[in-house]
Amino acid sequence: MTQDSHTMATPQNQTNASLANTLHALRESFCAGLDERICRMETAWANARAGHSSTSDALAVIEADAHRISGIAGSLGLPDIGQRAYALEMRILQAPKGALPAEEISQLDEEINSFLDLLEQELSDI
Repeated sequence: MTQDSHTMATPQNQTNASLANTLHALRESFCAGLDERICRMETAWANARAGHSSTSDALAVIEADAHRISGIAGSLGLPDIGQRAYALEMRILQAPKGALPAEEISQLDEEINSFLDLLEQELSDI
């Protein structure tokens, strides 16, 4: 075999490269939209904490974004983010409905802020 036969692109190599390029583009698109999601969740939570909106409305926004993030992150090679998003989504869904006790809000505040910090760290690593 000649050197050229080892370096020639095979259909399998071309397919693998194409898939890698597509995955990279999808991950970049996901990360580009992540900044908007972070802002939306931070704003919703800050407004609720300041009394400008209801806690349940803010949690609905955060749960919806966490759900979307958990659905795609693992497929894009971001399993930690996907797992944390799913955990936050489930935590919010299991939270008591209606007025939450101060201790519950404090725990949610810690979990939400920790998740947002993780997302911001991912963006800074890009």
